[in-house]
Amino acid sequence: MAHTPKSHRVTIVNTKQVIACATNQTILQAAIAAGIDYPFACATGNCGTCTSRLEAGKVSLLPRGDAALSPQQMKAGQTLACRARPRSDLTITWLSRAPG
Repeated sequence: MAHTPKSHRVTIVNTKQVIACATNQTILQAAIAAGIDYPFACATGNCGTCTSRLEAGKVSLLPRGDAALSPQQMKAGQTLACRARPRSDLTITWLSRAPG
């Protein structure tokens, strides 16, 4: 029997949607799979287009470019959706544009 990765509930404030995000998946991957038009460009943690504010919950960040997310932004509760994997149920708001 295949081991299914645990998933967490991710609430996206911009669209008022709640999606499932596996622990081995980034928030951006889960949002796109759910049909959400989440803003992103590079998806590799270098451009900052998917910068989001973590309203609640915890994530772990994959390697990323230092220019895309500064220590000050991290202290302010910001994260990169393309590099963030959920470690708990969480609530997130993308910052780059208004929901379409």
